[in-house]
Amino acid sequence: MHLLFIIVALCAFAVALFAWASAKLQNARPPRRRIIGNANRQFFRRHVRRICLAPLLIQRMLHLAGFTAAPRGGIQFANIGEGQASRGVKTYIPDAVTTARYLLYKIGSTADNVALCGAGDVPLGNSDDMVVDTSVPIAINLFGVTPGTLKVVTDGTIANGNYVTTGANGQATLAVTTNVVFGRAIIGTDATAAAGDVISITHIQPGKHPF
Repeated sequence: MHLLFIIVALCAFAVALFAWASAKLQNARPPRRRIIGNANRQFFRRHVRRICLAPLLIQRMLHLAGFTAAPRGGIQFANIGEGQASRGVKTYIPDAVTTARYLLYKIGSTADNVALCGAGDVPLGNSDDMVVDTSVPIAINLFGVTPGTLKVVTDGTIANGNYVTTGANGQATLAVTTNVVFGRAIIGTDATAAAGDVISITHIQPGKHPF
């Protein structure tokens, strides 16, 4: 109990010391014309670093009191690059520029890159983006995860209800039973399905599915 009292007292002392130092700093400066609405912003900008470091002070105090153990090397911060694609859309860095949207992509030169699918490749998904700059990430709609139907570019071999697989140049093509299938075509009577046209599909996790 006495340790908790000491911690609280130290925290109160630190806050009081900070307030006293801030007041002394304000009084030490020559008076100037007050700009309404600006004083608080200037105060925050001057002391934002101290405010951000306050959790470190508390952690150190808890460590000195024996409640926590400091990580090796002191306090450590890290950004986490991996995350959940809650809507089934994940960004990747494209390996090459493209000339169309809704093309099929696979894992590229690294786990963070994507490349256009060729015939027989296993796709990650399609993209609503066209790649004009390989330094700019694109969003990939992951097959079997993204909700709703998706659009792909057909090579002209697909009819309504056909199962689809990867063709050349990122396009979709008619699947046979030995292919890796990622979806089924939905082509209405008011749509066309010639080579280079965009069609809709229902999508599944790519794999060899019986049909």
